[in-house]
Amino acid sequence: MAKYQIWNRQDMVITPSGEVFTPEQWIAKHPMAGLESLKTVISGNRINGSLFYEFTDFVSRARKAGCDFSGCMSDQDYLDSIESFEEEQAALAMSASEEPTAEERIAAALELQNLMAMENTSMEG
Repeated sequence: MAKYQIWNRQDMVITPSGEVFTPEQWIAKHPMAGLESLKTVISGNRINGSLFYEFTDFVSRARKAGCDFSGCMSDQDYLDSIESFEEEQAALAMSASEEPTAEERIAAALELQNLMAMENTSMEG
């Protein structure tokens, strides 16, 4: 299931707190959702009210962050590209956090230096 979807103004909206909104209630809560001239983005899963964005602004922010939309033809293509971009960014951040820090590299080098010094001392004795 896609992470994001354009709300069709017909589906019920369920928030993470468990609150359920009819389309009319959701529009009352988020009046811009009722404007035919705007597309709104909600979550693509059963708990679809965990986010609420205006489509054009959502795409614009992703573009500024570096998301490539060159192959996009439909609204869902744009949303899928944003999802893929976010997953790539999360994977990059995770792999970067797995690299040793400068302090860890210095500590390892000092530890190796101490071990080699101890080995040299035991060979001389």
